[in-house]
Amino acid sequence: MVRCLICLWLLALVAATPVAAKPVNGGFGCFGPMLGMVDFTGLDNALQTGGVNQKLSSFHWGFGGAGYALIDRIVLGGSGWAGSQTVGSDSLRVQVEIGGGEFDLGYAALSVRHLIVAPVLGIGGGGYTIELQKLSATAPNFDELLKHPGRTSKVSYSSLSLSPQLMVTVPISFVGLQFRGGYCYTPMSPEWELESGGKLPSGPTISKGMPFATLNVVFGGFEGGARRRRGRK
Repeated sequence: MVRCLICLWLLALVAATPVAAKPVNGGFGCFGPMLGMVDFTGLDNALQTGGVNQKLSSFHWGFGGAGYALIDRIVLGGSGWAGSQTVGSDSLRVQVEIGGGEFDLGYAALSVRHLIVAPVLGIGGGGYTIELQKLSATAPNFDELLKHPGRTSKVSYSSLSLSPQLMVTVPISFVGLQFRGGYCYTPMSPEWELESGGKLPSGPTISKGMPFATLNVVFGGFEGGARRRRGRK
């Protein structure tokens, strides 16, 4: 799966060379929902051992934003996103959050007035945060929390991520739409850390890859590169 997506991304990059359309210059920001396909099997198994039989959904929704500049055919920018979901049992509540941010570099294979298609490579970092909250039959008061404050624990990890993706932007006046789809790959094995800074000797197994898609609303300005250059003369 990973190899197929990377090969498709490389083919799109190679195919960009012979396209003879005029470049579009400008910049824009965007925001919108993101959907990731996550294999939570390792984490589900670990939670089941602790008495949580409810499974996490493999459809992991998030929300994010991005900003890009187009200089002739070069795409420069960055993006970030985060999303969470919650499962639990009668005695334990578990919240799992996945998030990340990256620097994006791409090349516009097609750039016309109302359509920009660009293969993009994102390089950045991503990670998981797992919050465990102990539940009781009665809500504790403040005095009880002072005596037993350890009702919530957090473990997390972050690592390098690589995201080959295809970005399709449809600018209409100063607004537009954008679709991005790709694969977020984390090559390193997680090293779980406690919120206090200590490290766990072991932790749940996490999938190294996540196919994802985003649909964003775009705000920005665009102009044809050839027209811009003529206007300066």
